[in-house]
Amino acid sequence: MKLFGLVSVLSTFAVGVFATAIPSTSTPFVCENEIVLSTYSIGKNSEVEAQVVSCSNLPDLASRSVAQKRQTNVCGNTCNTNCFTPSGGGPNPYDCQVIADALLYDNQNIGSLFNITVGTPIFMQYATCETFFVNQATYNETYCRNDWSTIVEYVAFNCQSQQNAHGGNCVASDQSWFIQIQTS
Repeated sequence: MKLFGLVSVLSTFAVGVFATAIPSTSTPFVCENEIVLSTYSIGKNSEVEAQVVSCSNLPDLASRSVAQKRQTNVCGNTCNTNCFTPSGGGPNPYDCQVIADALLYDNQNIGSLFNITVGTPIFMQYATCETFFVNQATYNETYCRNDWSTIVEYVAFNCQSQQNAHGGNCVASDQSWFIQIQTS
């Protein structure tokens, strides 16, 4: 019984420590004091606006770096999907499909891999849909456009009001990155 009590206390502490670092199903990440570092367009017709941004509220993950396995190419790594509750106000999934298609277009015409540096999320928007990739590791990562496209499409169509949701995210199994899809 003492062991159960200790485990309960430690798990409560761990949840408190990582509550601000890792997005949860109830609180989507919001970039505070956003500074746009660069802007560009993607897709066949350049219809999707993309930005590299800086946010003042990115989690301080220095304490996690000891526990993290250093892997710079995270393309193909699994992530866990969370839908944001309650329902209402989510992005039009067909607007998100435009972003997914633009990522696939760039995958085929520019290359499959892109870099995501520490402290500079990549943000994309088309009409009602926004998505962004946040590197939570203490090192730069490489990811692939086709996987981001798949996640955008999956979350956009599966985290809607029918699922009592309004968008969602996919958090890497090792919590080193996440992709969020939400309404603009």
